[in-house]
Amino acid sequence: MNNLPSGFKIADLIVKRLEGKLNAKEEQFLEEWKYAKEENLVLFHKLSQNPEKQYFERESKLESANKTEVWDKIQAKIRNDKRIRLKQILIKVAAVLVIVASVGGVLTSINKDVVYSEPLAIIPGKNQALLVLSDGEKYQLNEKVNLKEKGILISNSTEELVYKKSAKDELSNKLTYNTIIIPKGGEYKLTLSDGTKIWMNSNSKLRYPSEFGNGVRKVHLEGEAYFQVARDEKHPFIVDVTDAEVKVLGTSFNVNAYNEQEEIVTTLVEGKVEVNDEYRGIRQELLPNDQLSFNKLSGQTSKKVVDPHLFTAWKDGRIVFDNQSLDDLMLRLSRWYDIDVFFLSNSIKDLKYTGDVARYDTINKILEMIEVTEKVKFTIKDRSVMIEENKR
Repeated sequence: MNNLPSGFKIADLIVKRLEGKLNAKEEQFLEEWKYAKEENLVLFHKLSQNPEKQYFERESKLESANKTEVWDKIQAKIRNDKRIRLKQILIKVAAVLVIVASVGGVLTSINKDVVYSEPLAIIPGKNQALLVLSDGEKYQLNEKVNLKEKGILISNSTEELVYKKSAKDELSNKLTYNTIIIPKGGEYKLTLSDGTKIWMNSNSKLRYPSEFGNGVRKVHLEGEAYFQVARDEKHPFIVDVTDAEVKVLGTSFNVNAYNEQEEIVTTLVEGKVEVNDEYRGIRQELLPNDQLSFNKLSGQTSKKVVDPHLFTAWKDGRIVFDNQSLDDLMLRLSRWYDIDVFFLSNSIKDLKYTGDVARYDTINKILEMIEVTEKVKFTIKDRSVMIEENKR
């Protein structure tokens, strides 16, 4: 490798870094090159970002199919394909590096996208959602809607979606379901026909009847939501999160049930709830300040007493984290700010941070606060945030 032109050498080292195969001498060489010029650091992130993203997106899809005897063979092929693909991408750029260097060119002539510029501030999420009615009609809730569906008035004139019974119309006995979808970088509040109030967090979905019938009041959640359930002892309120159910009469609680996470976390603020998994015969009762974590894969549960504010502050415009890993924190921020996050070193994912910041600040303020610890450095490119260990 020592005889390779410098451009090819850098490309080869970046491939080995993404694979975690750099030795100490190679890592030192790459670090010295990376920080020799500001342009080098920008180019390093440019080369590292896309191949790594493509690989992990592909690998995550294959992991969901990890149920066959050929998994080991598939994994071996992925690792081989990964190196080949990274090589193909990086060597092409390295070749240009060598050519430009040989004719006295400058780095910024390689690609217009590599030219350094101050990153634009990544703004926070906002009030936005998509409403899907029972007949499939769709409405963007950043615009005003005034609808009627089988005796129920539906309006967002107060910047929250409100369902209200119409005094003039006779209600149907047949349940009709609506769905509200909150994208990444969004949030929305709604009031159901029984008076239950729900705050929806980003990247979440709720399916619910426009009017509840005579039995239980049941909704289906994917993602995160805070509930203030209207009390009705004759008609229990159930939040179905596929692998478990949260059953209440009238109470306030938070449910975090994102599909990509292994655990469903229920945090009770006031009242009483039950978390049930009928398939495994699991039933846990929660009292105020209790938090229950339910593992969807193993069925194991763990209950502890917490400060509910840490887990519900998002609905009040705060991002609060207490001794939270950088990996988990960046996952939360990626949903709210609609960004892609790339760790250039796995060792920093477990670093712990504590803070309380405004939910509507730009992400730059939060990242600057974390950088004060001098443990990590952030680089923003378009809507991507790259994180690496601060070795200075």
